[in-house]
Order: sequence, then C-alpha cells, then structure tokens
Amino acid sequence: MIIQTNSTDPNIIAANPAKGFFVSMLIKDITLRDAIGDLVDNAVDAIKARAENPLDLKGYEIEINLSKDSFSIKDNGFGMEAKVARETAFNFGKSDQHKLIDKSIGQFGIGMKRAFFKLGRNIKVKSVAKTSQFELIINVDEWLKEPEKWEFEFDSKTLKENIENNSSETGLEVRITNLSDDSKASFIDKTFIDQLQKEISLEHMININKGLSINIDGFNLKSNEITLVYDDNIKPTFWEEILKEQSVKILAGISVKDNGDEGGWYIFCNDRLIVAKNQQKETGWGDGLPKYHSQYYKFRGYVFFEALNSSNLPWNTTKTGMDMDSPYFKKIKMQMIIMTRQVMGLLDKLKDEKTKDNPEDNQTLNKAVNRSLNETVTVVEVLKKTNNLNSTFQYPAILFNPPKKNKSIKISYQVTNDQFEAVSQHIGEKNPKEVGLKTFKYYSDNEL
Repeated sequence: MIIQTNSTDPNIIAANPAKGFFVSMLIKDITLRDAIGDLVDNAVDAIKARAENPLDLKGYEIEINLSKDSFSIKDNGFGMEAKVARETAFNFGKSDQHKLIDKSIGQFGIGMKRAFFKLGRNIKVKSVAKTSQFELIINVDEWLKEPEKWEFEFDSKTLKENIENNSSETGLEVRITNLSDDSKASFIDKTFIDQLQKEISLEHMININKGLSINIDGFNLKSNEITLVYDDNIKPTFWEEILKEQSVKILAGISVKDNGDEGGWYIFCNDRLIVAKNQQKETGWGDGLPKYHSQYYKFRGYVFFEALNSSNLPWNTTKTGMDMDSPYFKKIKMQMIIMTRQVMGLLDKLKDEKTKDNPEDNQTLNKAVNRSLNETVTVVEVLKKTNNLNSTFQYPAILFNPPKKNKSIKISYQVTNDQFEAVSQHIGEKNPKEVGLKTFKYYSDNEL
C-alpha cells in the first residue's frame, strides 16, 4: 500500500509511484507471447506441486482459449490458497516473505500481474485450493483511478477458508476481457497462434513427454519425443551432482534421427526447456570441442538443472538462455564437454569404418549401432534407470573394424623441364607419375 505524505516539511520530497506509469513500464518490454508463457509457467508450477510422481504428469491439463473478446487459462493444479493471494501472490515484486513453490519456474513474483496488464483490463481469477477458495475481479481502469489504493479485493460472496476441498477439484482459472489492442489483433491471427503453440510445446517439451496435456484453442500440443539409444550394447553416459542449493543431472548419447536439426544439447531448468538443439560455443562446440557438423548428427545431450529456489538456477533473467558468466554453469559446461568427447569417440569410429575402401560386411561397428538404433528409449524413461548408468559412455568398441591402411608412401619431388624431358624420352614415358615410379624402381633394383 502506498502512503501519501502530507508533510509541510520543505525538506521532504515525495517519491510515490504513479500507478499508470508503473503499469505502462511494467509491460513495456514484455511481448504478448511472453506474457502468456509466464501464465503457462505458473500453471505448470502448480501442477508439479500437486503431482505425486514428478516423472508422471498424466491426467494434468492446461487449457488456453483465445478470441478477439477474451483470453482464458485454466489448470487442475493445486490452486492458490486465499492466504497466499492475500499476503504475497499479488504483490508487485517478490516480498521477503514470499516463499516460492519448490522447483518452480517463476522467480521474481511479478510475471502474473505483468501478464494480466499486458493482456487486458478486466481480470477474473477463480481458485480452488486444498483449504480455501475464492474469486477475484480486477477492473484495471477503475483501480488506476485510486492512486493511493494498491490493494485488490476478493469477491466476499465466494471467499471460503478453513475448508477441505477434494484434490480432484483444485485448480486455477483466469479469464481476461476488455483486451488490449495487441491482444485483439493477435488472438485472431493464425500465424500468432501457430507460433504460440510451437514455442510453448518446445519450452515444455519434457513436461509434455511426461504426460502433461496443454491445449490451445482445442489443439492439444504435441512435442517431439526426446530419446536416447539404450540397450545391452549402447548405454548413455550419466553424471549428477547434488548440492545444498541446486542439483544437476546430465545424460549424453546417440539417437536415431540422423539430421542436424535435432542434434546437440538440450538444457532444462526445473523442467523448463531453456536451450534447445544447441550446437554452438554455449555448449562447447567450437570451444573445447570441434565444430558441430554432419559426423555428429546422432549426438544428443540433456542437462537437467534443479533448484528448490529458482533464483539459484544458472539461467538468464528472461529464461531465454544460460547465464554464461555463472561459475556454476561454467563448471557444468566442462563436464558436458567431457561427456561429449566420449560420444564423439563412437561417432568418429563410425565414420572411419564407413568408407568406400571398406566393404559393408566389414563395417561391424556400424552394423551393431544400426541394430541398436531400433532400441531408443524416451529420456523420461532413461531418467528412471540412472542406477544402471555410469560416467562412461558404453558402446561395443571391440567391434570397430576400420579398413586396412595402405602401407605405401607417397614420394614427391621437383626437377627442371629439361631434366624431365631427357629422362622421359630415354625411358619412353610421358606421365610424370610413371616417370617417377620407373626411376625409383631402377634405383631400387640396381642399387639395393
């Protein structure tokens, strides 16, 4: 709450914020797409907090609907307790008392309000939580008219506390009307909706792989299954570190899709995809490793950073990349490079073995790997089997059968034209290569 000062002391300077300016600056640098993304992140956090098994999100849903008149998002997560709404969730910024959901994506406590203001002017929030439920209506234009009043109010008829709601009924629903001009135009633009669907399906790839359903305008988002080869012959390399404030799991191996679009490193922070298909210096390629090229198309690496407090994650503040100055990320990047080199050992051998000088029947390592490519497993399943993995990439190196190297040596030297013509005519050979071979043979036969 902002307190106006009526002091007549000439030494006092008023520094109270103006609501209108505050709101306009709050939404200035956020896109409509990012605003919706923040609300999806919040919904995912609530669902993960309710889920009994973090690797199984089947049955959990996020439904988004867009039109020229309204926006809505609904989830069946654990809802928002009235006490949390009253004391922390609607603060502008994260107060010292605001405890984030463990392993959440949200970090600064401002994304929800910023998204509301970006999308429209009339906001209705409906929540059913474990021990309370409420509805809240915010008319932004009316709220702005009261410069001293920074609070919002529950609909008193809907507020219930100290109750016991069935867990199957919990969730949060937000409906926004009186949309911004940007929202009105974008929500009937097929290109915008298509891009929104693609970006959210990518960002929440691992959660969709775990069974989470995200529906936008009746379209259930699909995400490529992220996989690794896992069988008796080939097993990914696995490394993990568990610290007090954060932990990380790393998997590296190969996958069946042999194309440059899918290969590289994928980095997740509390299960939110931050870096996808990275083949650049950010993950070591061309910076401690060779540059990424077709020889390494089968490579797949997955990093899973986790932190109870998301502020300890080594990402940038916009969730669009890693904090390259973070000492923690620099340390993990070195481990990623070590694990990449292990997988490159196999990929280099596959290339060396598969040459035109080596008959296909002799390419025993390639044949073994091709058989194993039928045994891909989703990364979610691999994470359930990490007890069977270690820090060494396993593959049948004993089967490596490169072509026999030609033991001949190439000799090259230069002579004058006159010398060459004299010798060429004497031995009856015009081809320089043949002249060289015959002169060498003459020396070998007569001098050795």
